[in-house]
Amino acid sequence: MAGPIHEATDKLSKLEATVASRAQAPLKKIERLEQTRDRRIKRIQEQYAAKIAEIQQEMETGTETLTPQEREQESSLLREYAEAIVTFSRSASASELAPLLGVSTREAKTLIMQAKADLGAADAAESAAPSSDDKQTVPAAS
Repeated sequence: MAGPIHEATDKLSKLEATVASRAQAPLKKIERLEQTRDRRIKRIQEQYAAKIAEIQQEMETGTETLTPQEREQESSLLREYAEAIVTFSRSASASELAPLLGVSTREAKTLIMQAKADLGAADAAESAAPSSDDKQTVPAAS
């Protein structure tokens, strides 16, 4: 007598399992999509982190390496800058130079002394270098 009841219960259980499985399918699909998305996001983040690190490393090393032409230009500009500071200091005080450079008066005095020393060292180096008829110094254009 209990056979038909068990049979009906088994069929109901199977039907409920099928319905539950069908209800869970979209949730499982969403979960898989989210996992795929998270993996892709992580991979993209790692790729961009590597690219950013590479660019930062290039930036750090790139600013220190100048081409010979850039070094020459920098040297010329630094000499021009030192000459301008020394020339300015001949007719004005360090306190007048300070606001122009955006530094304190003490720093302006230090810059004037450094510029004079740099120009003196550069002039000494030029006079100590053997002169050649083939080489002529061409002043930088302003």
